[in-house]
Amino acid sequence: MKLGFIGGGNMAAAMIGGLLQKGFSASDIRVAEPQAERRAWLSAEFGVAVEESAAGCLAADVVVLAVKPQQLPEVLATIAPAVTARHVVISIAAGISLRWLQRRLPRARLVRVMPNLPATVRCGFSALSFGAHVRAQDRRTARAIFEAVGEVCELPERHLDAITAVSGSGPAYVFFLIQAWQAAARRLKLPPAVAQRAIVATLRGGLALFDAAQEDPAALIAQVASKKGTTEAALKVLARRRVAAHFVEAVQAAAARSRALAWS
Repeated sequence: MKLGFIGGGNMAAAMIGGLLQKGFSASDIRVAEPQAERRAWLSAEFGVAVEESAAGCLAADVVVLAVKPQQLPEVLATIAPAVTARHVVISIAAGISLRWLQRRLPRARLVRVMPNLPATVRCGFSALSFGAHVRAQDRRTARAIFEAVGEVCELPERHLDAITAVSGSGPAYVFFLIQAWQAAARRLKLPPAVAQRAIVATLRGGLALFDAAQEDPAALIAQVASKKGTTEAALKVLARRRVAAHFVEAVQAAAARSRALAWS
């Protein structure tokens, strides 16, 4: 299988690095990237063929559209005449529907993917939706590409706004929590280096417990929060301030914004 990446940004680099780590050959990957400095870095870092024009990528069996949504119309206008029924085209451009893509690439077998930022450290979560012309082998190929940078699920396209809100925007929620946690540690005069280690270790440990226990979060909370104890005091403040309800509202707002920004 030959792979072509149109766009050589962070997500493309993460995918290339993950594929090479999984045993994919650098000689089977081409990247089209307009910035000369980025081209030089991609070539030196991964040993892949890099060029300015997208045309060379169309010799590949699978073409990954790894450009920003606003750049996509110009890119597709350039490559559309050369895209045939033999091409699997994978788009990671947020908010660009399969229908919109299919109108511009009528012969392509299309896959739309919503990845997230942790893919850049091989801990991503990617949701895949498939166009009407996609074959069983295309599904396996798309899964293999994104499994190189994390976990994968397949979803009908109608769920992608929700997955954008939950996992696409999700890392920012984690960083927001860390930021607030750090602020609380500073207020309590905890040394910053100790606070950093404590927060990271607690996050990792909590996730490991949740993953291993396979229990409802409420049951795990009960294991930590003893009656009239310190954890209960903290949880009462969060309940009084309706933090959980506001968090749900925030994620719903992200999904609504995703729907509003979508190109259909």
